[in-house]
Amino acid sequence: MYAEIAFPISSYQTFTYKVPESLDSHIQVGIRVRAPFGNRMVQGLVVATHKATDFKGTLKEINDIVDDQRILDHNLWKLIQWMSKYYMTPIGQVARTILPSKLSTKYQPQKQWMVQQSTMAPDWSLIKNAPVQTLLLKAILQKKEICPVSEFGLLTSSPLTVCRALSDKGLVLLSEQILIPDATGFTFKPLDKTLNFSASQKEVLHDIEAGMVSNKYSPFVLHGVTGSGKTEIYIAAVQHALDNGKTAIVLLPEISLTPQIGGRFRSAFGDSVGLWHSKMSPALRAWTWKRMCSGDFKVIVGARSAIFAPLKNLGLIVVDEEQESSYKQES
Repeated sequence: MYAEIAFPISSYQTFTYKVPESLDSHIQVGIRVRAPFGNRMVQGLVVATHKATDFKGTLKEINDIVDDQRILDHNLWKLIQWMSKYYMTPIGQVARTILPSKLSTKYQPQKQWMVQQSTMAPDWSLIKNAPVQTLLLKAILQKKEICPVSEFGLLTSSPLTVCRALSDKGLVLLSEQILIPDATGFTFKPLDKTLNFSASQKEVLHDIEAGMVSNKYSPFVLHGVTGSGKTEIYIAAVQHALDNGKTAIVLLPEISLTPQIGGRFRSAFGDSVGLWHSKMSPALRAWTWKRMCSGDFKVIVGARSAIFAPLKNLGLIVVDEEQESSYKQES
């Protein structure tokens, strides 16, 4: 097998390499590899694979792979090719602009213990001589849904220990979940998605939803003064996209707006919302990018660079305050 590789250099072409048999099952479009380029080893991006090649000379072999998952899909690669041609910029440089730097940086998100009531009716006789366990179990039953163990810190100094004891007796279900990093810094109550809209807002939403259902490029200009409910319309439109198995990107003119608006969207859609802007740490950006590639994030809220988010089945792009000059760059 042979692979076409794009390198982050000033070249408009890709380069053909032979794939070693040991890597044959691992090479796919969208992963990074290390390959000899000149007299040095360089990271490049696999953009195509072939069973045969017309090249008659000696081809160099790929040395090894960098990623265990794709960091770019076919659609994003097509965009890179188009940008390279339209803006007359080498393919590798366009790819370097789109892909976050230090993608190999490791980021380990925190985890938290979650607890919920068992599917079986509680056998109170198991804890009749354990007042703290009894108190905690009653509190868990009142919640009626899964919740962080840390919420019960006011009832006991060691809620996890007590929950483990309850779990061992089959009275609760205990699980560990990844804590999605909340870079918003804002906390909102869960948003009631059954929002009440005016007649004009309903008309706007109807048109936007019809455009999404058509699967055709359908631009809409939404005009409204501050406080007129544009964000609520954005949220309703995103909900429609998600209900139809699609994803959404919400662009904001300033990085400073991302945490607050991102918090609003997280209150509506929870951990399916990711943030994206240049002020995030390289490790968090790398982790977020890979989560987008794997389909864990369905909605991305961010500054202009979020337009390159590798979401699958994109159905909606919102450009808030589109007239702002911060979306544009001349150099």
